[in-house]
Formats: sequence, C-alpha cells, structure tokens
Amino acid sequence: MAVILRRHDMSSRKLLQIAVAALATTTIGYFVLRQLSWHDLVQLGRAADARLLAVGFACYVVANVLRAWRFRALTGDQIPSLALLRTVVIQNFLNTFLPLRAGEVSYLLMVHRTGTVKPGANLASLLGARVLDLVAALLIPLVTLPLSQAWSSESRPFLWFSAIALAMIATLACGLWRADALAAWMTRRATSQRAWLNRGLLMAGDALSALSQLRQARLLGRVGALTVGCWTLIYLCGYASLRGVGVSVGFWDGLFAYSFPTIASMTPLYMLGGFGVFEGSIGFGLSLVRVPLRVAMAAGVLLHIAELVFVILPAPFGLAFRRKAPV
Repeated sequence: MAVILRRHDMSSRKLLQIAVAALATTTIGYFVLRQLSWHDLVQLGRAADARLLAVGFACYVVANVLRAWRFRALTGDQIPSLALLRTVVIQNFLNTFLPLRAGEVSYLLMVHRTGTVKPGANLASLLGARVLDLVAALLIPLVTLPLSQAWSSESRPFLWFSAIALAMIATLACGLWRADALAAWMTRRATSQRAWLNRGLLMAGDALSALSQLRQARLLGRVGALTVGCWTLIYLCGYASLRGVGVSVGFWDGLFAYSFPTIASMTPLYMLGGFGVFEGSIGFGLSLVRVPLRVAMAAGVLLHIAELVFVILPAPFGLAFRRKAPV
C-alpha cells in the first residue's frame, strides 16, 4: 500500500510539473504572439541566407560528435563513439519534444543496456556532462558581455548577473572537489530500514565517486577541451543561424543574445519543442543588443524553426543506427 501511495505521489508531482511548465509556455507564447508582425516575418524571410543556415547545421552536427566523444571519455572509453553519437541524437530529440528532460533518461537507459558501465558511473557521466555544460553556458555570455552593446546600456544589472554566475561556478567547483567526502557520507548513511533509500544513497555515492575522477588532470583536460569545442560550435551555430534567418547583428552581440535560449533550454520549462520559451528568451536577448523587439520576436520564430529542423534531421540516423549498434 505504501509503495502504491509513493508511486501515486510521484505521478502527481510529475503531472504538476508538466502542468506548471505548460502554463509557463502558454503564457510566454501568448506575449510572443502579441509582439509578432507578419510584415517583420516576411522581411526577415526575404533576407534569409540558406548558406549560413547550412553552416549553422554543420556546426550543430560537429558539436554532437564532440558530445559523443566527451561521453566516451566520461564512461571510460568502454562504448563505441558511433553508439554514443546515436545516443546523443536521440537524447537531443527527446529533450526538445518531450517534457521533464526525457532525453536524460534515454541516455541513462541506452548506456545501461551496453552492460559495460556501472549504474553509478553511468549517472556520473551524465551529471559530469551537465555540470560542465552549465559552466560553459554561464561562462560564454560572461566573456561576450563586455564586448556587446548590452554592456553599455545595462552594465549595472549585468554586474549582478556576473556575480551570481561566478558564485554558481565556484559552488559547482567546490562540489566537484568535495565529491569523495560527499560520497563517503552518503555510503555511511545507507543503513536505514528502507531498502529503496539505501539503494538510492549507494548509487548517489557511486555517482559522486565516479564524478570525482574528473579531478584527474588528464581526464579533466580531455573532457574540458571537448566541452569548450562543443560549446564554441553551438554558439557559432547560433550566430550563423541568426544571420541565416536575416538578423543583421554583430558577432559578439549575436553570441550574447544566443546565450538566453541556450540557458533556457536547460530548464524544465523547455518542453514540447520549447515553443514560446525559445522565442521569448532569444527575443529578450536580441532586444538587449538593440534589435527592435518586434523584429527580435519574428527572428525568434524563424530561428526556432531552423533549430527544430536541425534536431529533427539527424533523428532518422539515430533510430536507424539503433538496430546495428551493439547496445
């Protein structure tokens, strides 16, 4: 009976999370639609450049290859790169179109099915990747901010943003540094009468122990270089795509504005294609670098369509390769 009640509570929480995310998406989408102008969409469409969109897609594909190599490093080089590339493609697709970051669950399941990676190390590879992704997603706008037009007009609020971002990065670094101690503490606490709690604590301890391996200079250097390369390509994809949909924006301004939908995509609000959230976040970022709001919103719609195409195009490869991959 207690197990049934716990499952009911978990289902209720998931439904509540989905409802809140859907409400936020609908609300933001409503305000985006109010700002849209058909004239702006047509004007941007006429200025679009398919060659730049092709460059953006190429950057996106290579970034996913680097992601696969990074997961290979994080899982101890035990899984073929092509199998991990297929995993990344499916992970991106599910994270984009399903709620509650469903792609993360697919990654854990697909790596688990290989039978070569322990559950704790499997979870640690995902956590390690996401920690590094968050650091990169926060650092890149910090680097580009002083070079963008947003700094000259809104420098004081962004000083607070910079301080908060640096504090988050420092907290993540401290957590990584103390991962062994946290793992030992969780292992010692795995002595309760609740078997499910003990299993959870032991798995979390294993994950933290595996995550602590990132402190090794060789592994951290390899994974860090792949992360930098991956996120550099992601932001170049964003800039090329912005120019490709007809937005005339400077290089540093484009990189800074693109950080807003990038960070938004890491939140649970980004679901069901990210409609509304993507347009609202990129529109806000572009408005900070002095792109008129109506043009920024129209650009957000076109850019969103382009990026959804980027995610959809590799999906057949991932699904077809699944039959051949040793997973």
